[in-house]
Amino acid sequence: MRLQTSFSSRSNLLPLLLLLLQQTGTSAAIELDIDSYSSIKAAAAQVAGDLANEFWDPTSFSGVPNAQYAWWQHGAILGAYVDYWAMTGDTTYNANITIGWLNGVAPSLDLLPKEHAFDIGNDDQGFWSIMSMDAVERVFPETDEQKRRNAGFLEITQTVHNTQATRWDMSTCGGGLRWQIVTVKNGYKYKNTISNGLYFQQSARLAKYTGNESYAEAAEMSYKWMRDVNLIQDDFWINDGADIPDCKRITPKRWSYNYGTILAGCAAMYNYTEGDRREYWKTQLDSVLNATYATFIDQETGALKEIQCQDSDTCDMDQRSFKAYLARWMGYTAQVAPYTYDSIMPHLRKNAALAAATCTGDPRGTACGQKWNIGPQWDGKHGLGEQINAMEVIQNIAPSVAPVGYIFNNRNGGTSKSNPGGMGKKTSGGKLDKAKKYEPYILPTYEIKPADRFGAAIVTILAVVWLGGTVFYVASDFWETPSKLPEGEEAAGGTTGERLE
Repeated sequence: MRLQTSFSSRSNLLPLLLLLLQQTGTSAAIELDIDSYSSIKAAAAQVAGDLANEFWDPTSFSGVPNAQYAWWQHGAILGAYVDYWAMTGDTTYNANITIGWLNGVAPSLDLLPKEHAFDIGNDDQGFWSIMSMDAVERVFPETDEQKRRNAGFLEITQTVHNTQATRWDMSTCGGGLRWQIVTVKNGYKYKNTISNGLYFQQSARLAKYTGNESYAEAAEMSYKWMRDVNLIQDDFWINDGADIPDCKRITPKRWSYNYGTILAGCAAMYNYTEGDRREYWKTQLDSVLNATYATFIDQETGALKEIQCQDSDTCDMDQRSFKAYLARWMGYTAQVAPYTYDSIMPHLRKNAALAAATCTGDPRGTACGQKWNIGPQWDGKHGLGEQINAMEVIQNIAPSVAPVGYIFNNRNGGTSKSNPGGMGKKTSGGKLDKAKKYEPYILPTYEIKPADRFGAAIVTILAVVWLGGTVFYVASDFWETPSKLPEGEEAAGGTTGERLE
């Protein structure tokens, strides 16, 4: 559609500007056919590109150029792009995944880089470690530089597991990880579910991948401790955390990523175990999954909701991204505990469609919203969280229409080097100028611009209007996958391996 507007006085400026803004907000919406692999890939590519353009700089110390976002979210972004590669076969961002990874890992090799030493908690470190486990299980390609630096994905995950095991605190609450690592921070006196849930999930996935029973024992210990202190209640209300010294004072807030990380850990343990142990983990998995549906699925629309803050518009920059991790871990659960597929995938597919329908926002008409339960409209929320939420839920439905997204272990195709005794290393010296070092390798496929593109667009519109010109607007059962895609569609590579190991 072409809209032509003429005017003769400045008095027409405001209504014309409002019309242009309204049209801009709806013209470039992301179209998604959830039954078409090519459509899923195209929608995921659009959301991934918008996320990269505005919220990711893998050459920087933080990885997220906007100061309102935290270092742990860089690890979350890397995990999202590993998933993106696995689900779509698009290698556009692979080099920058490696750059960002090395920026976070080297030279200490323990995911405690000194640039962020004061700020990192066990949960921050855990998010990066889970990202590296994603790369291990997806067999994301490791570079020679990674191998030379002993910065392979599996060995770093094992190192984080080992260092966090040394922080397992028996002096208070009978066990558990504290939220913070640095003793002077307030969170040092708090044992939260996400720190312990990530440790549980990390341990369970290491057990599943390596076959090493010691990791399974760590997973069982951490899970049963969370049950014992009522971080996970008998009715599977999953709390935010508890205060030391006895963990009797509970913070009862429910967050989607806490349910997600426990869900994925239970799924991995179900996959790893046999006999009565498997029955135990099936019971736990089913209970967590049902509690997730009851808590975070909007009954009227079927949309995932961040119930603590979404309706009140009080979600902070961390909380606005939590649905991404629930969606990612629901997808993971459907893969490693395939009996859950028929339950999980319809929810993900519906939410992928709902999320895509919100992607009509500024600055380019494709920004995704936070609220998926308000229909095909943008809610005015635009940020890292909204983009990664939509990206994860869209790309995680790809396996419902194409043979992609396989999970491997070290017995059926996994290749990452193991270092079960890894503890990392500490180095001395001044602050490293890593950004300069990696600048020559940044991909030319997108450009990071800290300036507000939307503001620049407004200036342009005003200039055209002010000059009295003519404005033109152009609107332009079980994890089975099809052996043959619809005509004209193409699946991503890497289609060997097993769904259930």
